[in-house]
Amino acid sequence: MALTAPETWSTFRITLIITFFGLILQIPLGIVLALALHENLRGTKVFRSILITPMLLTPVAVGLTYRFMFDTDLGVINWALSLFGVDKVNWLGSQTSALFAVIIVDSWQSVPFVMLLVLAALTAISPSLYEAARVDGASPAQIFRRLTLPLITPTLLVVTMIKIMDFLKLFDTLFILTRGGPGNSTTTLGLWAYKTGFTFLELSRAAALGVLIALVTMPVYLLWRKASRGVR
Repeated sequence: MALTAPETWSTFRITLIITFFGLILQIPLGIVLALALHENLRGTKVFRSILITPMLLTPVAVGLTYRFMFDTDLGVINWALSLFGVDKVNWLGSQTSALFAVIIVDSWQSVPFVMLLVLAALTAISPSLYEAARVDGASPAQIFRRLTLPLITPTLLVVTMIKIMDFLKLFDTLFILTRGGPGNSTTTLGLWAYKTGFTFLELSRAAALGVLIALVTMPVYLLWRKASRGVR
């Protein structure tokens, strides 16, 4: 049975690992970039255009590009590290480094999405609130902790729920980048369902895995609906 197979739970664990570390990286970085853009400093418009570029690229193109960049012998990443005396890293051939590479690539494409939603939330905050806080002598850190963060929390909840659902259905970039390897070290639940159905031709088990993914996604979807009401 699909639910009792050890591969199902190992791929589910990998999905949770990618989700956990992806959120830790993407949410704070998106907040920092949004805060920087919200200051409307010189060159902000150009910087914003550059930052949203990864969102416009297809996941397949991103996966192929980073597959070449992570190449052990010819990749630009190992070349850049060699300038600092770092030995070649087999990024996609080691379990730990392959997981790290997947998280980095997904974050590169997803952080602009987080940034834009947080920036929209920051824009909706009345400037008079910041002026009153400064008059009261609040420091920038206090303003962020006691004013900005509580006001953008509903948006952050929505972003978090959307990203969790994205991680649960992560497939295209992952398939192009690692094919779930080495071994099954980067095989998520969605990719395992694909392999089960179209590689091993166990269609009934693949259908059961699809139902499992839907059941896992449903509570996240309900939380997303609840959080999105708070944003309105």
